[in-house]
Amino acid sequence: MIIILVDQLPRTLGELKQSIMRENNLVNQLIFKVGLTEQQISLMDNKIIIIAKHKRIPVLEIIESSSDSLAEIIDRLLIDKYKELLLRNLEEKLHFNVQLILKDYDSMKEISGTIIVLDKKIESYLAG
Repeated sequence: MIIILVDQLPRTLGELKQSIMRENNLVNQLIFKVGLTEQQISLMDNKIIIIAKHKRIPVLEIIESSSDSLAEIIDRLLIDKYKELLLRNLEEKLHFNVQLILKDYDSMKEISGTIIVLDKKIESYLAG
């Protein structure tokens, strides 16, 4: 007998939120080598909103204290890489058709906001 394992799509909105949080935390770990300290996810129609708290990378604090403009450039590069990896993970693992990812980060408050816009209502991505 041969058993084929297939990625199990979430069956409920709660499971879907957990899957999105896992992917978001994984991307942060890949880029920043540290996970999030807290995150909240809201699902509305075809939109996912993520508010997350995380510690600033110590080397970026040093750069920021020396050169705000350089810190802004590095922040932008990191945000762009985050969006690229999150897009890939959401499309490959959750089979989302992502139309847009917007992200901003407040380094003073160590809070980020991410908005993900999908091609259709979030409920249509549930298994079953």
